[in-house]
Amino acid sequence: MLEAQEVKYEEFKIISQDGSNAVDIYSGKFRVTSFNYYETILSPFITGNVTIVSTTTAAKSNEDSQQREGSLYSSLPLSAGCVITAKIRAGVGEQVNLLDFSSDAFKRLYITEVLILDKSSTSETIILKFVSRIAWLNETTRVTKSYKGKITDSVQKILTENLTIDSNKIAIDSSANSYSFTGMRKRPFDLLIMLAKQTVPASVSNPGYFCYETKSRFNYVSADRLIKQPAYKVPYEYNGGVNSSFELKDNSNNFKVLSLTTTKDQSLLSQIRTGMYATKNVFFNPSNLKFTEIDISVVNDKEFSSLAKKPNLPGILAADFNIGKRYHRIQSAVLDVGANEASLNVNNSPELYYAAGTARYQVLFSQEHSIAVPCNLDLDAGNKIKLNIESVSSNKEQGVDQRQSGEYIIKSLCHHFEPNKAVTSINLIRDSYGLHFTKDN
Repeated sequence: MLEAQEVKYEEFKIISQDGSNAVDIYSGKFRVTSFNYYETILSPFITGNVTIVSTTTAAKSNEDSQQREGSLYSSLPLSAGCVITAKIRAGVGEQVNLLDFSSDAFKRLYITEVLILDKSSTSETIILKFVSRIAWLNETTRVTKSYKGKITDSVQKILTENLTIDSNKIAIDSSANSYSFTGMRKRPFDLLIMLAKQTVPASVSNPGYFCYETKSRFNYVSADRLIKQPAYKVPYEYNGGVNSSFELKDNSNNFKVLSLTTTKDQSLLSQIRTGMYATKNVFFNPSNLKFTEIDISVVNDKEFSSLAKKPNLPGILAADFNIGKRYHRIQSAVLDVGANEASLNVNNSPELYYAAGTARYQVLFSQEHSIAVPCNLDLDAGNKIKLNIESVSSNKEQGVDQRQSGEYIIKSLCHHFEPNKAVTSINLIRDSYGLHFTKDN
């Protein structure tokens, strides 16, 4: 196990709902016993929780005419809607870095739930659940405008105009397809998540986007961008342990994996049922009353990029294909014709994304692993890392495990801080096995 790591709260302040009262960790009236910060490519906003222990004289009450001190829960008062500003420095050796949610009004954390775990005559233990600013702004905002043109141009407008995100804090992959739609008074993220499934990047024909927030920026990016991005600068190594001589200023364990668990490694029946390997897609055009059929197979699609070796069709399915069973799932859709304007042109034809989208998402999530590493605040959800896993062999000279090692995408991460401990827990996903990257043809 790792020994103590440096965790320093350079700032930790809780501000009341109306902003008239605040308490600071340096008052000595409360302490943080644990802090968990979460990012995931499946969530458009940041979440987390913090556990604090406070004394019965933690805050002065502005509602008390004599401003007497009382518990943090009653005197601040501590409730949903309070704001946390935090600046946490953590890591080991050269990996010491900063998690900063204090620099400006946009980068603050908002409490959504307050849970009292324990209360005595001298102290109270409280869990505070929090989200980033755009999480609550999404709940109070409705999109009413109409949009046309490239999907990503519309996404940019929704993010900057409705969610007031600074354009230099947004990463967007330009789309090839356009779409005319109205906001229909939906919440911004309801629209963006719907659009993500329908967006095709300009560079390749593989559909499927992710819409998520990290500490660095808001991302609306394609699955292909995640796959093709450069891997993190240093590979992570797993050999079942860390150096026993670990010290606070020793960098030898910075990129060692403390633990590794496989949570998913293919699931043939569910993959067949969800249409990962092959689908038949039927589209109806109401303007001419005609049907179009498109068959798609992940194996025969030469433009399907992957993190490693291209996935092979299981032998049992290949045998079915040879006798004429060319699909495992049937999907259908009605083409959008004349919905927004008097035209027989199809509005963002699902033939572009519907057929391949199912396979794209299913394949990318076909393998999942959970690892824990020494705290690394450089990492964001959506980053690509290289993981070298020691081979199960008596001959270690043959190198790492050629099947399990390779490049993975960070599906989600949690930075966990305790007074003398900082760990980053990571969920990794991958679409294939091996060390070799397959580029688009």
